[in-house]
Amino acid sequence: MTVKRGIIIGLASYVLWGIMPLFWKLLQHVDSLEILAHRMLWSAVFLIPICLIACRADFLSLFRNRRAVLLLLGTGLIIMFNWGIYIFAVNTSHILQASMGYYINPLVSIIAGMLFFRERLSFVQKIALVLATVGVLFFTIDYGSFPWISIVLAVSFAAYGALKKFGGYQALPAMAMESSLVVPLAIAYIVFTFFQPGHAFLAFDVSGAFTSTSLVTTLLLICGGILTFFPLLLFSSAVNVIPLSWMGFMQYIAPTISLLLGIFIFHEPFTFAHTVCFCLIWFGLVLIVIESVLKRGQDKGRLEL
Repeated sequence: MTVKRGIIIGLASYVLWGIMPLFWKLLQHVDSLEILAHRMLWSAVFLIPICLIACRADFLSLFRNRRAVLLLLGTGLIIMFNWGIYIFAVNTSHILQASMGYYINPLVSIIAGMLFFRERLSFVQKIALVLATVGVLFFTIDYGSFPWISIVLAVSFAAYGALKKFGGYQALPAMAMESSLVVPLAIAYIVFTFFQPGHAFLAFDVSGAFTSTSLVTTLLLICGGILTFFPLLLFSSAVNVIPLSWMGFMQYIAPTISLLLGIFIFHEPFTFAHTVCFCLIWFGLVLIVIESVLKRGQDKGRLEL
């Protein structure tokens, strides 16, 4: 794969993540936990066979590694929790908070690197963290509500990334392993809800008929699994051929698209508190990006010498 094609694939993955609220809004009438369970189930149904074909030996070897089982069970539970909060945020009209969470995430990841991998914070990173903290505090005081969705999404995804880094396992087998370990929880919940009134998957009306509305909802729940693993596969393919720094710049595409959808499509209120908070976070991220570009240029210069 060429670098140009890798860039296109990487951009596609972040655009798909960015427009995801449009899809989850179609399932707004379904309970968030049921959506989450089907997202886990169907992503596993599609992902595991692909992994068995592409890297069967690496995938099966993880099951014989106790450390891998325990660690990937942890990452699976964390990403499941992250998905659940994200779906809840979208379907309860908190897309702006979800977007804020994924802007904050790189900053939380910096803290995780400092705490768990003894990475030292640069002066610029410290400034960015202070700006983000001030932004969140201002939002809490002025808006009158702590952005817990943003913080939970940022912290949980940073924890997921930290554990994945600690494990050091290949992307596709690790993803399939995570799905394998947590999918029994999804199946158990789906079976439980299937015998409860009000479930959405394969639902029948009061006359016992399977309606076209039920069929559409059922197909959407299945498609949620495809839309879960497909961007991840695109991301995994792109990251193998283009520099991580480029992927780092592109990661802000997804929350930016979600932010615009929240404001202009779903008409969520964008208050003065939102403006100040986002501006402080953006300013901190711009400083980090500039520092990364300058550092990359200096490193390249040293190598040439």
